[in-house]
Amino acid sequence: MATLRDLSKHLGISVTQVSRALNGYDDVSEATRQRVMDAARELGYSANISARMLKSGRSGIVAMVVDVAAERDVPDVLMAGVFGLSTGFARRDMQLILHAMPEGTDPVETHAKLARSGLIDGFVIVNPQFPQDPRITFLEGENVPFVVHGRDRITPDYPYVDIDNQRVGYELTRYLLGLGHRRIAMLDGAEGAAFSTARLAGHIAALAEAGLEPDMSLVRQAPMTEVIGRNSMDAVLQLADRPTAVIAGNTMLAAGIYSAISEHGLEVGHDISVVAHDDRLPRLPAEDFTPALTVTESAISASVEPLVELLIARIAAKRTRPESRLLPVTFVERASAQRR
Repeated sequence: MATLRDLSKHLGISVTQVSRALNGYDDVSEATRQRVMDAARELGYSANISARMLKSGRSGIVAMVVDVAAERDVPDVLMAGVFGLSTGFARRDMQLILHAMPEGTDPVETHAKLARSGLIDGFVIVNPQFPQDPRITFLEGENVPFVVHGRDRITPDYPYVDIDNQRVGYELTRYLLGLGHRRIAMLDGAEGAAFSTARLAGHIAALAEAGLEPDMSLVRQAPMTEVIGRNSMDAVLQLADRPTAVIAGNTMLAAGIYSAISEHGLEVGHDISVVAHDDRLPRLPAEDFTPALTVTESAISASVEPLVELLIARIAAKRTRPESRLLPVTFVERASAQRR
């Protein structure tokens, strides 16, 4: 099995440079890091965890804990994140462990057990709850390195990667208002989720600017699946004063919404306008809907590299102030929403 010295000799660079490249230090150029990673794969180098821990105090293992019950219905979103993160950490000679938490398990206790095992260098937190996610509060208190996909407060003092979800809700609502719609339904993620809470706040703010009170009978917050999108839209369409437009939290919900509208003998765009936020999930491209779906878009895949980089920096304690990334969101107008 190849050693650090073998890699050093093969590449013609020092053992220290090889080690720092493998461990993700930011004083190593990306070109050098890639050369080291390629050589490690070519020569079959694999770090020994025990040796690594004796030398650096770190295992090279990070964890992401997921709630089996919460993630069961949304495998597309979970797998997009897991595959990307696993690949991103592997490029840096680290391992991502996916820990499936059985239904009814205390998430704080689960993180505590893993953190206190001494084998986990840090955590990736997903689906934060608003406000004050208890997992985040625990890890902050224990000074355990972590990064969050999203955030559980408006201005966190920890590393996170997010989009401006309040702006997403605001812009989609304002767009529909500009087309003359006044009865706008909003079907988004589960109640208490940070992103859906922020989007609803943006939706309400845009309505207020137009002098409209929010009608909460038009708001549905639940897991974002195609079946739930269909069932929620079916219920909304049975209201005495049905909406003329609807905002979907993702393309899976939008697919169910399209089905419900069709089952009611109505036409998307003509009778009911539909817009959505698009995570760019491979299975449901917004442009392939009929009619093509108007969206705000920000690919989940774009969050992978920042999450990896921020967690590695946090583990290495190279930055005294936590750095975060707010990713851009693009608006794409298509045929699914029309003027009233």
